[in-house]
Amino acid sequence: MDLFDKYSVKLKVPFRINQHDYKKRPKKYKSKRQMGETFFAQMCDQLNLKRNYAKTYEGLLTRLTSKLSSMSILHWINHLNGKKLAQIKHALSF
Repeated sequence: MDLFDKYSVKLKVPFRINQHDYKKRPKKYKSKRQMGETFFAQMCDQLNLKRNYAKTYEGLLTRLTSKLSSMSILHWINHLNGKKLAQIKHALSF
């Protein structure tokens, strides 16, 4: 809450079609939202993001950092090999 109050951070999220107050947005917003949802779904499914047994905040931070860095490395490997970034499941297969 400190970010919103002290630094006046405003969070803008495009709505889905089935949500209230839906307004049509440019296509670039749709593709960015889809990319973000795909990334989060991959994190949840393949790296067990939601299941986490950290006992302290530092442990949680360490686990999340390692999972995010592993996703970044897989995206980088796909970029180097000319594959689609979102296909991380087969990033290490040549």
